[in-house]
Amino acid sequence: MMTSILSTAVLALFAANSISAKPVPSVSTSAVPTSSASGGGAPTYTPLTPDQIKSLQHDLLLAPSIRDKEQVLFPPGPQFGSANNVTFQFVNRPTGLPGQDGSVIVGSLDSIPGLIGTNVAAAIGFVGPCGLNVPHLHPRANEFLTAVQGTLIGAFLLEEAGQFEGNLPQVAMTLNNFTGMLFPQGHTHWQFNPTCEQAVFTAAFDSNDEGRFQVAQTFFSSQPDEVLTASLGNPTFLGPQNLDKLRGIIPEAFVVMVESCAKTCGIKTGHN
Repeated sequence: MMTSILSTAVLALFAANSISAKPVPSVSTSAVPTSSASGGGAPTYTPLTPDQIKSLQHDLLLAPSIRDKEQVLFPPGPQFGSANNVTFQFVNRPTGLPGQDGSVIVGSLDSIPGLIGTNVAAAIGFVGPCGLNVPHLHPRANEFLTAVQGTLIGAFLLEEAGQFEGNLPQVAMTLNNFTGMLFPQGHTHWQFNPTCEQAVFTAAFDSNDEGRFQVAQTFFSSQPDEVLTASLGNPTFLGPQNLDKLRGIIPEAFVVMVESCAKTCGIKTGHN
């Protein structure tokens, strides 16, 4: 039933938004900050080790006051004055470049212990040409996503008013450079890149532990979970190169959407 809902929603979205092959500037890796020394004598960011993160999380959870938390985050000593414990580098060129279909890097309490005690988290995402950030939801946070490069189509499903009849209403929007959209907490949503160039987005959350519930592992797949996992390994992003593995596994509407874009862009899918 839910597979049918997603198919209907995606087909309606795809019909309302024609595929565009208009080039969009690709991400410039030269603009990604590195760990080189900065001017003005400010400290240089050093990634925290897993043990350091766990230790800070433990100490912050036991700190009763803001002042106590500041003592944990900015301890006296040779390193005093450094904001390293409340800093995070989302992409570290060249080791942190996005995958072919896409990737998302989240800065939450799991990677930035200094967020403990706040209602803040953030993410940076990359969506490859004709790529899909698969249907998912955030159980503990609203998300405000902004396209900072390229074009994305964002969509989410609304709650049915009255008796459920099998077709959930959907809202969608084309997000061009520096256009943002709210994805409400708990609502199934996705983003699709309808162009032939990579798209980049940032996202802000009103929880430091937003969570991500992968819909693909529940009703996105028309086959048992183990079939999809064996094919792709619990994917977060899907691209044209995966289509042959996914035919008959995911709703046809998503296959049609990605395949049509791939044909426009001249991207091989193994089927065309």
